[in-house]
Amino acid sequence: MTEQRADLARITLSVLFIGGLIAGSLWILSPFLGAFVWATMIVVATWPLMAASSAPAGDAGRPRSP
Repeated sequence: MTEQRADLARITLSVLFIGGLIAGSLWILSPFLGAFVWATMIVVATWPLMAASSAPAGDAGRPRSP
């Protein structure tokens, strides 16, 4: 019986800790959410233009990863 209580306490504290981490992350990132939305809109809107302009260059037009 005490083993089940220890497991329940561990699970409850783990869920609360992870929830606190998620809430803290969202609180810190909240000033930047507007910028993320604008950046996403710009990328989605200009992706076809970028794809069309880099197609003639073939593989040379794509950035290389380090």
